[in-house]
Amino acid sequence: MKADYTMSGGAKTFLVILLIPFLMGLGHDIYFNYFSDDEKIKDLKSLQINPKEFLISDAGWVWNNYSPNTLEAARMSFETSTWRTIIDPVLQLPTMIVGLLPWLAGVTYLLIAYILGIWPCSGRVINFMPRRKRKDDFVVYKHAQSNATKFKRK
Repeated sequence: MKADYTMSGGAKTFLVILLIPFLMGLGHDIYFNYFSDDEKIKDLKSLQINPKEFLISDAGWVWNNYSPNTLEAARMSFETSTWRTIIDPVLQLPTMIVGLLPWLAGVTYLLIAYILGIWPCSGRVINFMPRRKRKDDFVVYKHAQSNATKFKRK
């Protein structure tokens, strides 16, 4: 029997969900560069776009601009040396790159799962909702057929 090594629907959904932060960062940068004020919208409509003026936001700038209180709370929960050596370099990366990191981790996990032959790449599909065999295979209908009331003539 030949194994089918296609990716399951759950794994594909998992990767799409992990791609959402990247798409949010991309959408933010497109909105900020082209749709954030009336002058930018007029330039866009007249196709007066200069690609060299496209600004890519840093993850730290987005966090500081939209939720400074949570940034300060996170900064207080770490030691200064840990914040400076580990978290600060990540926050200086572009938002789209930081948003792509969960997707890359998911792809790495699925690649390792494929190499090791474990689920979801094992060829076996875990089916949480088995399909009905027939269209009329409802439990109520099945019960009605097997225990039908029989009438006798007198």
